[in-house]
Amino acid sequence: MRSLAILALVLLLAFCVSQPETIGKREKVVIGVLAPLSLPEGSAQEKAARIAVEEINSKGGILGYKVELVVGDDKLDPTVGSAEFRRLATIEKADVIIGGFSSGVMLATMEVMAETKTLFLTDASSPSHSAKVAENYEKYKYWFRLQNNATTFAYDIADMVKMLRENGYEVKKVYIIRDEHIWAEDVVKALKPLLDSLQVEIVKDVKIPRNYAEYEPLILEAERLNADLIIPIIALAGTGDILVKQWASLKPKLLIGGDLLAANDYAFFEKTGGAANYVIFTADGGTLVTDPITKMGKEFVEKYKAKYGHYPEAHQAFVAYDAVYLYKLAVEEAQRNKEKDPFNSDVLVKYIERFNEKNPVVLTRPIAFAKNHDLAWGDNLTRNWISQWQDGKQVVIYPEHVATGKLKLPPWIK
Repeated sequence: MRSLAILALVLLLAFCVSQPETIGKREKVVIGVLAPLSLPEGSAQEKAARIAVEEINSKGGILGYKVELVVGDDKLDPTVGSAEFRRLATIEKADVIIGGFSSGVMLATMEVMAETKTLFLTDASSPSHSAKVAENYEKYKYWFRLQNNATTFAYDIADMVKMLRENGYEVKKVYIIRDEHIWAEDVVKALKPLLDSLQVEIVKDVKIPRNYAEYEPLILEAERLNADLIIPIIALAGTGDILVKQWASLKPKLLIGGDLLAANDYAFFEKTGGAANYVIFTADGGTLVTDPITKMGKEFVEKYKAKYGHYPEAHQAFVAYDAVYLYKLAVEEAQRNKEKDPFNSDVLVKYIERFNEKNPVVLTRPIAFAKNHDLAWGDNLTRNWISQWQDGKQVVIYPEHVATGKLKLPPWIK
């Protein structure tokens, strides 16, 4: 009997030694979502995170701990976003926070992130976010971006111009319509020298506020100025469908092609009554919401459709879904390496940094980070695929290795 008691004690001690220090102090893993919940981009993040959490819990959680999701609404307001981040981090005790959308809100919430030292796996596109990491690594190292930034959006648009030329559609002059917001400023700042190198003239650069709807005069002006292409850089205005409807109605002798966030919506063709046909757009986040490029991505969108009755309404769904799984991978790797606390944010930063250009992790998209914690851009990593609406379907038309179709021009332009 005594020998059995000794054996039980030895096994108990061995178990305690093998477990992280958090055993006995932790009851669950808490993942926070911070997003503008009234927008499709925000609701898609919450919905996607819920799917990921449900999947992980059905398989035993993270290191045996059940995962709980807590949610905050930033309402596209920096002050509200900061307060909600603090609530999630300090009151809800979130181990990691995912989400974001507005670049202005992101700048504000990063300050609370630095104060609370909370891991932050994000959306939002301004290069000013990653610049903070580069300038003050120790303060801002907890921040990682899981979508490409505004500078790389410019690379994609420049490649769109090249692709059009290669397919026989000459682009010499462009007319830009863009959000009156920091992210669009960053895109145009990076795009101008790229267009200069291609000898493309910007005939006009128009800034529009939220809910702008008077596109017809702009389309007619673009045609009058002999533009070959209207480049929309529109997300927060929220009226991409109106632009497309007016373009299709007027049938000007010029294409629409650019970073038109609304065109990523699986229902955009239906919402525009078919006017979206021939509209060219960048598939933000490196994947189509109806036809992702990876096995995990394809399975995810079908689960999303089964649960919510439709495909993801915004590419931010992929950002949130990948963020939950990235966090899980990092914690498990920290545990395998016998870290004292595999949930510690300072510990996890170095494990997430291991997913670099030479060592990407393939989730719904290939995920790899640069030194400034931006998502690495490239044909074999993640970039915004150049796509087009064709007969009610989203089709990737460039680059060739992921293309599912070829460019089609509107009949009124041929």
